[in-house]
Amino acid sequence: MGLELLTLSLTSAFSVGLLGWMIVKSLEEVKSEAEEQAHVYSTGPFFSFVLPYVQYVGRRFEGIRALDGFRKSIRQRLIYAGKSLVITPDEFMAYMTTWGWASLLVSLYIHVTTGMMDGFMTGMLFVLASYMPLMQLGEKAKLRQKEIRKILPYTLDLLCLAVEAGLDFTAALNRIGENLKQNPLRDEFRMLTQDLNMGKSRAEALRDMERRIGLEELTAVVSALVQADELGASLGPALRIQSEELQRVRFQRAEKKAMQAPVIMLLPMVMCIFPIVFIIIFTPIAIKVVDMLRENPL
Repeated sequence: MGLELLTLSLTSAFSVGLLGWMIVKSLEEVKSEAEEQAHVYSTGPFFSFVLPYVQYVGRRFEGIRALDGFRKSIRQRLIYAGKSLVITPDEFMAYMTTWGWASLLVSLYIHVTTGMMDGFMTGMLFVLASYMPLMQLGEKAKLRQKEIRKILPYTLDLLCLAVEAGLDFTAALNRIGENLKQNPLRDEFRMLTQDLNMGKSRAEALRDMERRIGLEELTAVVSALVQADELGASLGPALRIQSEELQRVRFQRAEKKAMQAPVIMLLPMVMCIFPIVFIIIFTPIAIKVVDMLRENPL
């Protein structure tokens, strides 16, 4: 009787522990998915506050054909910044106007309180404030491309190992997407996997990813993969060659920056360090010369 009770207790404890572990893992997966969605759709508090106005005014911009060129430029920047699913180009133009109106309110407040703002300064502030979101979007796009460029050689190594280990291309992408930390390239790989699962050809899905990222390094990788796919060759050797080439380019870029470092350091040395050195060296000499002239005037 005692042995049966002990066995039942151990089995119950193991079952409860296993159930608790499964619940914790499920909650972690849900939390991770929520964090990824928040990363993709993250916006600032000011944007969330003016979102109803942005959506309303953005619909008014849709029929204006004179803005087609500007709209195309904004769409490309949104794609490069990974925000094309968050806001449309017309809504982004409306978002730019909110900064302009905010600058007018600031100018009016300064004029009423201090009388320092004239029409020219108000106009300049309006233009600068209106284009501020566009400049921020460009910086986000450059930062995203920089992050992708940094992690691309390492990711290609993992992809090459997965393919050479026997996984097909889609399964290798899924495995890398599960193991990589949150970064823009992981998001792009997931979108690539979704495109492949929806029936797009491998070449078309890769070209779409290339257009979304806009990096020269990735263009060479995609071209090599598409060519290998069209010829029916294995993707492993192509990935290996491209990974080695990217690592070589990355090493050359690091060497170039190292060679530029002395030139960059020269300006702060001339402006900040050398004057202090001159003061330390020549100040005692100047004091002695002044004392000597006082004691022995000419």
